[in-house]
Amino acid sequence: MGRHARLVLGDEETKLNISPMIDMVFILLIFFIVTTVFVDERGIPAERPMPAVGRQEDRAEPVIFRVTAAGRVMHDGAEVSLMRVEGIVRSARSLDPEVPTILQVERGARAGLMIQVMDQARRGDPDVPVSITVVD
Repeated sequence: MGRHARLVLGDEETKLNISPMIDMVFILLIFFIVTTVFVDERGIPAERPMPAVGRQEDRAEPVIFRVTAAGRVMHDGAEVSLMRVEGIVRSARSLDPEVPTILQVERGARAGLMIQVMDQARRGDPDVPVSITVVD
C-alpha cells in the first residue's frame, strides 16, 4: 500500500508515508474488538402489575353521536335535537362517570354543527372526554 502525501517546502519535496499509521489504527481497532467482553448482565426481577381484567359487560358503552352531511344529529339510530344531547350525556355519565363521548362526523358535515354538539355534550358534563372521528 503506497499511500503518500507530498509536501513542497520551497525547492525541496518531502514525502510522508502514512501507511504505517493506517496499519496501526487497524491493529488498535482489532485489539479493542477482540478484547471487548460482552457480558449478559441480569438485573433484578421486576414485578409487573397485571392489567385490570374487567368483563366487557361491566363497562358502559360510550355515548355516540353522529353528525350527518345533511345536518342531522343521530344517536342510537334516531335523530335527536341539539337540546337533547346535554341530557343524554348527563344521564349516561350519572350511571358511569368514566363513559366517554364519541362524535362521528360525516365528510361534508357543517363544522359549526359539530362544535354545537360538542358544546352541548360538555354542558352535560364539563369533564366528559369527547373524541371526534371522521366517517364516510
